[in-house]
Amino acid sequence: MHFFNFGSLNRRLALLVILSVLPAMIVMVYSNIEQRRHLIEDAKKDVSRLTNAMAVEQQKTIIAARQILSTLSAIPEIRDLDIPRSREILTSVRRHYSQYIYMALTDLNGEILVESGSYPDADRAGGFRHNKEALARRKFSVGEFIIPGPGDGAAVFSCANPVLDKSGQPKAVLSIGISLSGFATFDLVPTLPERSFLAVTDHRGIRLYYYPPQQATNPIARPINPGNWAIADRKRKPGIFMSKGSDGINRIFAFEPLRISADEEPYMYVWAGLPETDVVAQANISLARNLFLIVLSILLATFIFRVIGKRTILAPIQALVDLTEKYGRGNFTARSKFEKQSGEFGSLTKAFHNMAQTLHWTQKELRENEARFRHLMDSVDALVYVADMDTHEVLFINAYGKKLLGEATGKICWQTIQSGQEVPCDFCTNKDLLDENGKPVDGCTWEFKNTATGKWFHIRDRAITWPDGRIVRLEVATDITERKENELAKDALIEELEKALSEIKKLRGILPICSFCKKIRDDKGYWNQVEVYIKEHSEADFSHSLCPDCAKVHYPEYMDANGKIRKSK
Repeated sequence: MHFFNFGSLNRRLALLVILSVLPAMIVMVYSNIEQRRHLIEDAKKDVSRLTNAMAVEQQKTIIAARQILSTLSAIPEIRDLDIPRSREILTSVRRHYSQYIYMALTDLNGEILVESGSYPDADRAGGFRHNKEALARRKFSVGEFIIPGPGDGAAVFSCANPVLDKSGQPKAVLSIGISLSGFATFDLVPTLPERSFLAVTDHRGIRLYYYPPQQATNPIARPINPGNWAIADRKRKPGIFMSKGSDGINRIFAFEPLRISADEEPYMYVWAGLPETDVVAQANISLARNLFLIVLSILLATFIFRVIGKRTILAPIQALVDLTEKYGRGNFTARSKFEKQSGEFGSLTKAFHNMAQTLHWTQKELRENEARFRHLMDSVDALVYVADMDTHEVLFINAYGKKLLGEATGKICWQTIQSGQEVPCDFCTNKDLLDENGKPVDGCTWEFKNTATGKWFHIRDRAITWPDGRIVRLEVATDITERKENELAKDALIEELEKALSEIKKLRGILPICSFCKKIRDDKGYWNQVEVYIKEHSEADFSHSLCPDCAKVHYPEYMDANGKIRKSK
């Protein structure tokens, strides 16, 4: 038990050590969160600048291509469809622009008249969108991306410009195919974290370019992650978000749509992505390092506490715990060796000793007072008991009560002192012993016939404060059975005499009697025989006989001249 308490206290103090460094940990974690947030914000700015640089570069490429095609379309040799001279001109121009995969001059039927470089899928030249829109709109147009065959590299972005005759009618189409692989030469690319990427999609979310190449997870000519494309397609303007890519890596994505003019739909989207884990790697390393130092500090502080604190804190506390347990068992003479120690523990130990001495004296005095109280109550020739007013537990009963009812201490009063009770007595006076604030008031006096003994008692109840501080009920009940029985007998005799006297007074009153039949009228108006009325209104009874006069009248044959019954012969 002692070891458990010691360990419990040990753990609590160790927890206190940990809690003391908790604010530093919170500040450190908060600083790391802020650092991560700043790193992510900086990364968002970087990736946004990268996509903007790609968009600007692509727009420059488109503007240059537009200017070149417009200039070439106005050259007489090309306008007159001079095949040899047109081939020389296109070959010369392409030689100076290495990003141009091909340059071609096609007629209105889509037949290639002049070709410099390799025109992808030449048989479909007339059906490509850029050629068809250039003829229909009679101005510069961009078209679908052309995906070369396997092993041919990145997609080719094509644009076209119509060749008009002197009347302004189109007579041919001049087109250029631009390679998208030039994005890999950006100055910012080498500084990007590992697993970063640059990409280009068309206006439907089809991947046209991805650097560095990841054919297994990010193949060319395949749709990008549908969720990511939905964000870009819904926004239709530059944006940044954090999501998972097609390769399953969480990244910070930035995108920017490109348009030929502000009122047209995007024809291309440029993308860039930075891996989230690499962006916050430095913050994670810093957090791990700081956490390691904090944990190391906690372990060191705990070790120091166990070595020094055990002797200076835990041992005195355990001694006080042991001392308290001894006091709890009533051993108030126990003392601790730490009484002579200076500081708070020495003062606390002295206070414990003084408390024990005071408790010892107080307990001795309580025992003496209790002995005097019991002696006094046992000498009283009446039932005296004390009961808890809430639980109805009998806390004390004197010798008179034990002789009358048996040992009731610790039992319930209404089950022991009374009989036949299943619930607290409905005649209990507890409610009359306290005021509305729960304070004792003057007691009450009453008489009651005990249901357990059948004896009558004169009872005096009042609420008092018990030694443990609770309010209890004190009852003193004096046996008045003999007096009560005499009073009841006297009351019965008086009642009987009063009843007889009342009836006698009735017979002395004026009685209405018939002048002829001699019947008497009662209080209810009925006429009764004289003997019946007297019998009901007195204790007299009647036995019937014959007077001499009536006998001579009614039975003359049995009577002599003197009115006596004649003797038989």
